[in-house]
Amino acid sequence: MYHLVAQDIDEKLRYKLLSGSVVPRPVGWITTQNTENDIINLAPFSFTSGAGQKMPLLSIAILRKEDYSIKDSARNLLDVPEAVMNVVSKSQIKEMNATAALVGPDVSEIELAGIETIDSHTVSVPGVKDSLIRLEMKVYQYIPIKDHENRIITDMFIFEVTDYHLDESIYDEDKGYIKYENLEPVARLAGNLFTDIGVPYVLKRPL
Repeated sequence: MYHLVAQDIDEKLRYKLLSGSVVPRPVGWITTQNTENDIINLAPFSFTSGAGQKMPLLSIAILRKEDYSIKDSARNLLDVPEAVMNVVSKSQIKEMNATAALVGPDVSEIELAGIETIDSHTVSVPGVKDSLIRLEMKVYQYIPIKDHENRIITDMFIFEVTDYHLDESIYDEDKGYIKYENLEPVARLAGNLFTDIGVPYVLKRPL
């Protein structure tokens, strides 16, 4: 078995090993608002996870750019602490990828990818109309993560979900669960690799 000490390998390899090991990861496709030009931004982030049970919390880590500057979505969230997390289905993969383009803050990824939005119920930021699941969220906690030289390398946001929007095709109201075979969620691997969830199976915890 290979044994690599993190401090002995370069940054690029450390990231490749981390993103290739912690898989599959859900894609947090979030809409945020730029107050300077009133543009709604839409961008995908794969360092996304649930963060609470007693409260409906979700975490998204937005990595800083190579020069340690903040990304548009993170800046937007600090100005307007609201967002919508749009779950990406397989049918949306091309649109999602288009919104990952490196564009300036004055360019709307929504217009770039030809995406239609829909107004939210509680937050001011709209969601992606075609997404089968939309989670309206407010920033619950912001955590600037710093490296050993005290430079911010990640803007970590913990969101509290305020509203769930679930398409009838993927939600069983009687049982209260999501029909994944209809949702067809997309997951991120490493590099340019994405995957489907495959065939779910049941594994009960031991008593």
